[in-house]
Order: sequence, then C-alpha cells, then structure tokens
Amino acid sequence: MSIRRTHQRTRVRGGRSTVLTAAGLGLLLLTAGCDTGGTPQDPPTDDPGGDPSEEPSDDPSGSPAELADWVEVPSGAILVASTPGTAVLAVGEPDQSDGTRDVAAYDPAGEELWTHPGVIEDYYQPTTMATGSGVAVLSPDGDSAALTMLDWADGSELWSLSAEELGGCHEWRFADLPGAEVLSLTADGEACPGSEPDRAGVVTIDPADGTVREEHLPSSGTITTAAATATDEVWSAEVTEDELTVQRFDPAGGEVDARTVAWDAPLADELRPRGEDEQVTISQVTVDLAIVQRWAQDGLAASALLDWTAESGADDLLQPADAVEPCFGEALAAQDAQVEGCIRVDITQDQPPVESLGFDGEERWSVPGWPGLDMEVPARVGPVPVGDQLAWVVSTGEDLLTAMDARTGEELWTVGAGEGAGYVTFGHVSEAGVLTAAVTAPDGPEGQLLRIDVATGEELDRQDIASGWLSSTDSAAVLSSQDENQASLLTLLPGA
Repeated sequence: MSIRRTHQRTRVRGGRSTVLTAAGLGLLLLTAGCDTGGTPQDPPTDDPGGDPSEEPSDDPSGSPAELADWVEVPSGAILVASTPGTAVLAVGEPDQSDGTRDVAAYDPAGEELWTHPGVIEDYYQPTTMATGSGVAVLSPDGDSAALTMLDWADGSELWSLSAEELGGCHEWRFADLPGAEVLSLTADGEACPGSEPDRAGVVTIDPADGTVREEHLPSSGTITTAAATATDEVWSAEVTEDELTVQRFDPAGGEVDARTVAWDAPLADELRPRGEDEQVTISQVTVDLAIVQRWAQDGLAASALLDWTAESGADDLLQPADAVEPCFGEALAAQDAQVEGCIRVDITQDQPPVESLGFDGEERWSVPGWPGLDMEVPARVGPVPVGDQLAWVVSTGEDLLTAMDARTGEELWTVGAGEGAGYVTFGHVSEAGVLTAAVTAPDGPEGQLLRIDVATGEELDRQDIASGWLSSTDSAAVLSSQDENQASLLTLLPGA
C-alpha cells in the first residue's frame, strides 16, 4: 500500500522468509528516526507545523485512557495521517487508471467527516502528510504531482500548487520529517533540463500559505534522496560522469553541506554505476555518518561509509562499511540512530534468529527465529520507550510479545507469557504511550488485537480478530481488514 504517514505499515512475523529483490530492500527498508543519545527524546507529534494546541499529555507514560475505543471504519482502510480528534484514512479501491485512491477523515466515534478523491497511491514513499496547518496531499498532474492543503475540520482546500508551480520534472513525494516546520518534497532521477540549478532534489513549502520557499536542494546529475530523520534533514547522492556528490540539506534553514568525490578516489570507483539499471543510494547511520551504496539488478554491489565531518575530496572521506553493512545490506533490517544499531533477520538462512546489532558490527543479542522477525516492505520498525530505556518488541519462543532492551537484550516486559508466538503487526501510538499489536497464530488466520501500556507492559485490552495488519501515527492506529466483508478498526486520541 501507499498513501502513508509516520509509522508505515509494519509487519513483524517469523518463520517464513519473504522473497524480495535485494535492490528493493536497499530502497525500501526505512529508518525509524530518532536523535542519537542514551535516553529517549520526547516523541515527535504528527504535526510538523508545531501547533501548540495539540500538545501530548504531561503524563510521561501517556494516559492510555485517552485513546478512544476501537470503532469500525471501512474495510481495507489504512491510516495515513492524524491529529487528535481526526484520523485520515486511505479508503476504497485504488483507481487503476491513474494510480490514485480516496482519503477520508473520521472522528474518534468512527463517523466520517469528509472525503477527498484522487490522492496518489505510492507503495514506497508518502503522498499524504499531516501538518499543523492541515493535511497535505499529492495528486497526479501530468508527469508530476500537484500539492493541495486540506482543512482538518471539513476537508476544504486551503491552498494548492500545480506541478508547474512546484517546478522540476519528476514526481514529487514528501520527505517524512516529523520535526521539521516546513513541507519538504523530494524527487529522484536525472537532472531536469532548462534550469541550472534545477529543483530535481528537494523543494520546500510553507505549510501555512503554500509559498514555495527559496530554500531548495539543487541537482546537476542523477540524484537519489533520503529522509534523514535523526537530524530532520534530507540527504542525497548525486552521480555525474566525473564525480559523486553527497549533500545534506536542512529544509528549515536551507543550508546545504556538500561533499564531492572523484571516481578515482579510494573506494569511490566501487560505487560508480555500471549501467542505467544501477542506482546509488544514501542512508543515515548516525547524525554525522552515512552509508552510500550501489545497487545492481542482482542485489547490493558495494558500500562505503561517509563521514560528514571530513573535508570534501579528502582521501579519507569514504571508509569501509564492513561494520555497518549488516544493518543496511540484503538482510531485512530496521535501523535506528538513537540506539546506534539495528534489529535484523538474515533471510538467506533457514529460520534465522532475530539479531540486535550495533553499528560497530557487534551482535548485542539474538533470539530464536521462530517466529522471529520478517518485515514486509516498506517496513518500519522502531524501538519504543520503556521507562528510560529503548526496546525492540519481538514475538518469539513461548511468549506472545517481549520488549527487549535494544542494547543489552534485557527483558523489560512480557505480554502473553506462555501463549506462544505469532505473526505480529505493530502500531506505536506514542502520544498515548500505547503499543497496539495484532498477533496472528502461525498455523491459522485467527488472532488477537491488543493495546499495551508501552512503559509498563500492562495489557490494557484485548479482542479476537480474524486477520488484519496495523498502520499507525503518533495519535491513532488502524487495524486494516483483509476481508472486504470485515470492517477495519480505528482507535484515536480525542481532540481538545
């Protein structure tokens, strides 16, 4: 699926390995962004505009009672954006003629507030974004996309920008940067003709009035971009005949920090594409480290570690990425800068273990692989705050769910001890301090839907479900039904 907001569809399950192309893995396994450091930071809201009227609860553990009861919404609905009191869902069948789907807003009681048709459906990148000013959506406009801001209350158009007004020559998509106060649209591909520099990389928009800001990331070659959520930046890798250019761009201030590497520099030639079907990507490792990779049709071809503090063109700008690559290679993995590591499963093994690795390449801990961890693309799995610790949540062995300290493997809490493990999808509703989980038995479609106090592991409520998977934001979660005759379920923080 596609049209999405923070905490995209996340499926954590075990046993069987999902067959994916390696190039797809390199592009689609997304980093769950946090600042680095030893203690959890305040969770970001769904509101890049920073509306002070929508502050989360002062209760550090959240108040689970603030979440409304599960209510029925249309079958197959997926949560794409929310603010307390309003959840925006992708609904109905996709339009095969133009690759779009409708979005509709619902209140905590499950009542439809408004509908907006024709939002681009993109399985890989977000096309709907929550802001303090409204809900931003992307719609087809020629070979590119138009941007429209919708009012939270009634879905009316507040302002819009055509593809021509946005500029560039490729399809725009949102950079998912929850802490940024501006909208950032990114576009990958070859340089756009007729303008130097062009806006092929990133363009920034004022969400209040739709002003196209002067601050943007230019491109003169073939560019790929990535949301660097640990620093609320966009990072890019740009390829020309002569060199590789990597850039970090601050959408709020407009600063661009670029590093240029000639192809004859150490390690650079390994990153140089050998054909049009190869792609160079960049991913954030920590606030000052990036991994740059070349992906060929048959998988990962080369990796190098880049230190942003090094000088442009210096011989030590690129370093071997052996220690980091296990978290960014062809295994299914979710990386997090705050815990300086990842959780991964090596799908080349038969029933592999779930491993927690540091960015130093060292294994921190592992648990048996049945049911283990198997993430469908575009998966996003992030550590959750348990008191002053950060934990990966797994379902494995004899227990339904276990929160394990991301660094030490200490079991912080267990839900459903002795009930057996299963296929799991998660939704972390951080403003309520609640983890929602849909757990399906490995040998059948029946399952259970739970809400858990993430700080303590207290099971708040549970109900039987036939099937389904969770999408979530910081203030809502939706269990998306897989049966057209079965309603989906929504839980949402009430408004002020």
